[in-house]
Amino acid sequence: MGVSPNIPASADMLVFPREPTPGALGVFAKNEKLDEVRELQAERRERVWEVRGILSDHIPLAGGAECSMARGSYHFFYLNESPLWIYLHSGGRNAVYYELVSEPADPENRLKHIAVRVESRLPSNALMLARRPINALLDVFTRDWNMPLLIQRLELISPRDGAVLLTQMLLPHRGGIKFGPLGGIWQAVPFAPYDALYREALTTSSPFYRLLCAWKIYEGAQRLRRWIREQCEQRHITTRMPPDPAIDRDELIRMGFAPDFVGEIKHAGELFERLADARHAIAHFLIEREEGDSHVYVADGVQLEFYAIGSAGLLRYAHRLLEDLRLFCVQHQLIARGPAILPLPENRDQFIVRARDHGLE
Repeated sequence: MGVSPNIPASADMLVFPREPTPGALGVFAKNEKLDEVRELQAERRERVWEVRGILSDHIPLAGGAECSMARGSYHFFYLNESPLWIYLHSGGRNAVYYELVSEPADPENRLKHIAVRVESRLPSNALMLARRPINALLDVFTRDWNMPLLIQRLELISPRDGAVLLTQMLLPHRGGIKFGPLGGIWQAVPFAPYDALYREALTTSSPFYRLLCAWKIYEGAQRLRRWIREQCEQRHITTRMPPDPAIDRDELIRMGFAPDFVGEIKHAGELFERLADARHAIAHFLIEREEGDSHVYVADGVQLEFYAIGSAGLLRYAHRLLEDLRLFCVQHQLIARGPAILPLPENRDQFIVRARDHGLE
């Protein structure tokens, strides 16, 4: 990792993971800061870091890094003074001090960020450590004032010049389309509930919920397999159905999975099984074990990073399985269309949604 001479100094460079996977937690640095990041990481000197949580009621889900960082935050949290120093106490000597800062030149003093100090040898660990206390404070704000607040992104401040050294955020989707002209689209009806669940996964800013959606898609795909098998038997189709997607070990590592975790996984089902405990933990919250009950603390940075990487991987392979099955159905004409009227622009008024067709009248 070093400064790239042919790229503008202000360009946002992905530091982690190696492959920009939407939904995973990504860490960026300006091109001109890459050498400093490398040096500080190599020093491994214990120091106190300042980490700022940029707050909003939403997390950008589309666009590149620069676009996402440029999109403003939105909420109704204002300060009577800036900076405002407050603490969160959990008993004994367990207290954390925070610095609340408003937007510069904002006459209403809207809260811009919450800063916390953490001690760590590595800048990467500083980001992970800061998320939990900032989230804990937001949890209290939400409890007391019912405010939908979340961390839009974290910024690690350089100990050398006070500029932003690293930025951590959920990686958005960069892709887009330019639509039309187009007559219409045939809906693959047996797949419609899975399409809806996949959109739920893509539009959530919660890696915990995204992991659950990926699991539901993969589990549901096994029922789709049974339905496809029945259709093939009825039509005397002997072609083998698509197998469980093969795992590309290097792909998972590029997405941020640890090599030891990936091990010798060869198929998607093995990856899902490897993350079964994570699925049960977030689905049921409290897990009963012989050594006592445990739960997932969704405010914790370590947990968020684990679920972000895991959900990104599971969703990719769950979607890949769905697309393999959909293509198989299309190729073998298993999704029966039957006689159908072709909707045309001149008779579009015939094709509207009617309450009586849905049992509402």
